[in-house]
Amino acid sequence: MVSKKGIHGTTLTPEACMAIIPVDYTNPRYDAKVLHRFAEEALRKAGQSEAHATELADYLTATDLRGVLSHGTRQLSGYVRSFQSGKYNPKPNIRIFREAGAVVQWDGDGGIGHLVSARAIRSAVSKARTLGICLVTATHCGHTGSVGNWTRIATGAGMICLYYSTPMSRLPFDRPEPVVQALNNPPVSFGFPSAEGEPPVLIDMGVHLELPDVQREIAEISVLPLIKGLAYQVVSVMMTWPVDAQSPVEVRFPGATSSLTAIVLDPAFIGDPSDYTRTVADLRQKVHAMQPLPGLDRALLPGEIEAEREADFGVDGIPLDDAHIRSLRELGDDLGVPCYWETDG
Repeated sequence: MVSKKGIHGTTLTPEACMAIIPVDYTNPRYDAKVLHRFAEEALRKAGQSEAHATELADYLTATDLRGVLSHGTRQLSGYVRSFQSGKYNPKPNIRIFREAGAVVQWDGDGGIGHLVSARAIRSAVSKARTLGICLVTATHCGHTGSVGNWTRIATGAGMICLYYSTPMSRLPFDRPEPVVQALNNPPVSFGFPSAEGEPPVLIDMGVHLELPDVQREIAEISVLPLIKGLAYQVVSVMMTWPVDAQSPVEVRFPGATSSLTAIVLDPAFIGDPSDYTRTVADLRQKVHAMQPLPGLDRALLPGEIEAEREADFGVDGIPLDDAHIRSLRELGDDLGVPCYWETDG
């Protein structure tokens, strides 16, 4: 695969532009079912119910299968510690606390953000079936993970989804910071349905452009990318932080400081959905015929690489680095959970 040079002269693979942890296809491969078994057992020992542990393990291994390795089972140790320390609620009572018109508001009750995100989007899909659109929010939850998980719920139902989440830490305006650092790195995902058998067009990313040193180097060439990046950060923050401030929910778990806002739209209320998906398919075909970005070997729509990896990794295993496996092994030693990838062959 073609690589490119970063602004400091370092070599970046295409995957490094899309995730914090790049995919190295030469790493040893691990079966997703084995990783799921380990994750599920670890989460139960950390205090989650059997149903929630199974559900969260589903999301973490699905994330690994798509190659978003920074946000799958690599996060498991941190989640377990957050449950054990009382930062997160291992047994949340996730509920709707307000519903009016096309708006549904959820209380995550201090639980991991994956659980309330999934429920919020499913409720929005149900509401949009009736009204054509739904705005859904959730408050008082932990890390929302790879947020493409949640837009995929909507695209799987043939709907468009725009999802915004706050970053894990509150915005640090209490100390001098470059403005883009203060606005942090809120994750967003935008998902658009495709025809049956085709992957959705789906963006899943943090909006932070670059670290301060790199920003200064970019500014020497042009400030335009920095201004556009800042605008993206501001939109993401405005869709979440002020909205969350309107939620009168008691915060009982100190680590559960995340929130989300999402909009789900049903294209069937606009016209024939087949016209929509046919246009998406035509756009995909045209994009494939174009020259790729510098340093890349193909022009693809967002979401296609993840779909390719899912097919590959589901058969041949997920390529994980030594640090990833070492973290899981240490967690297993602490909890008394076997390293099933070593015992199950």
